[in-house]
Amino acid sequence: MAQWPPTEPVMGFSTWYAFRTSINEQLVLAQAQALVSSGLATAGYVTVNLDDGWMAPSRDGNGDLQPDPAKFPSGLAALASQIHGLGLKFGIYTGIGTRTCQGLPGSYGHYGRDADTFAGWGVDFVKVDSCGGYPSWANQDTITEDYRLFGNELRDAIPDVVYSQELPVYAMNASGGNFSQSVIDSSTFANMWRVAPDESPVTPAYPIVLNHLAADLHLHAYAGPGHWNDLDMVAPNYPASTWTIQDLQNQLAVWAMEASPLIISADITKLPANALAALSNAHMISIDQSGQQCPTSVTVGHIQALVKPDPAGGMTVCFVNTGTGAASATFTLAQLGISQSSAMGKDVWTGAVNGPFGAVAIDLGVNSTRFMQITGV
Repeated sequence: MAQWPPTEPVMGFSTWYAFRTSINEQLVLAQAQALVSSGLATAGYVTVNLDDGWMAPSRDGNGDLQPDPAKFPSGLAALASQIHGLGLKFGIYTGIGTRTCQGLPGSYGHYGRDADTFAGWGVDFVKVDSCGGYPSWANQDTITEDYRLFGNELRDAIPDVVYSQELPVYAMNASGGNFSQSVIDSSTFANMWRVAPDESPVTPAYPIVLNHLAADLHLHAYAGPGHWNDLDMVAPNYPASTWTIQDLQNQLAVWAMEASPLIISADITKLPANALAALSNAHMISIDQSGQQCPTSVTVGHIQALVKPDPAGGMTVCFVNTGTGAASATFTLAQLGISQSSAMGKDVWTGAVNGPFGAVAIDLGVNSTRFMQITGV
């Protein structure tokens, strides 16, 4: 088991995009077992996170959250114990307001009580959504303090908890919200915070990837060991969605360049071999887990090059077609952070090596990226 809490972006699984609220203990345990049998757990995907839909419609007589008894008749402590027995971590979801996105009980007014409940169940990871049920006087300042307070309560109850929250999403949606300030504040008390809207498995993938990239590229100063800008989940409902394997590789390349957490939200038991290979790609994972968010981008024509140091040497470069058709561009080595006069290139996905070359000529089809390690020689 890797260090917990991790110093680098969290990797794991979430129930949301594949299953929404149609979850139960047998399904969740099957997903946890598939993480192990598929090799994804060995690759680093070690959290199993319940998203919205696990709660009963009301708190119990003591005011405590309780799991839906029809979905989780054995209780969440028992489920957590089984997940821990597989060598994995257990995550849970709640809302910062009085209701979750699906109208179930949120945590407002119960932050300490809920933190103690989660601790008793053996929770390792807590996601706190930004959906409603706020008092009429609530604003970004008060919600920020609520998120800070809940984080303090969680760490008091679960010292090693990973705290994921969505204050920037609230700021995006609130009238007069200050997104930049929400990210700055989040970086002082959370491990990860969403910086882009929800994805949609029925929406073409590439606009989502580009929009999420634009939302995050300028936020690299706030990412580092133990705290990360979160671009949302990967492989949303793949392969049942409209996404292709190229879409998945595009997403993973951008997420790795941005050091975003890698939380798979697909049916692990149905992932085809090519998706498992992409998700388990050791080079891609090492680029993400380096924990450094891309600080540099260079644009030539309709191709944007994201650049950061590669953990295996040289520079990692992700070329992104930002246009609406095929695009071509040539980049000097200096633009890509290479001081030598010639370099070699290695494709992260295929391992194919080419070079030496004195400049990088890139041709990209529509909705395409190219993910490379470039090393000066």
